[in-house]
Amino acid sequence: MTRWIGVLVVVGWGSVMNWGPVEAKDHSIARSLTRTGPVFQVGYARTCTGHDLLGNWQLVAFDSSYRFRNPQAPYLFPHQVFQYSNRSGAKSAYSLRPIFGRPDKVFETVPLEMTYRVERRGRVILKMKGHDEPVETWSCKVVTQDHETVGRGSAMQRGDLVMTLLGTGGQALFVRHLRKSAA
Repeated sequence: MTRWIGVLVVVGWGSVMNWGPVEAKDHSIARSLTRTGPVFQVGYARTCTGHDLLGNWQLVAFDSSYRFRNPQAPYLFPHQVFQYSNRSGAKSAYSLRPIFGRPDKVFETVPLEMTYRVERRGRVILKMKGHDEPVETWSCKVVTQDHETVGRGSAMQRGDLVMTLLGTGGQALFVRHLRKSAA
């Protein structure tokens, strides 16, 4: 699984060639990142647009070579769902147990606290509602072809998102592999 996530890191931030240990002072959740996994083949993904992001998404895979200060933090829970609306609203929900029900129903109870915008090169900027300073910056790629890495037990499907959280220096902090939820 660690090698599979390494592939996702490379997809999300393939242009970083000289990775080494990184101190993520700008993001309190992470302490260091080490280079992992083989290079993801070019042609399996493209940069996200605002249209690609719209809808409800569920976490397919999450892993990181980071050592997190709080391993019980909700953003590390195995079950996560996300919603990006056409009015620039961003919502998320995290759980230790599977999240059942229609995504729209799940998000009815989640307050709208975040907004987003998609910039050039697929950068997704998240802000707290009513504030100007970005809270998180993600590099977003859309998978363009079904792809299974033999021996890794996981597959990417056309339309999946690979979102890489970026630090202020542009370093990859961690990766989420998301799949669109059924309507």
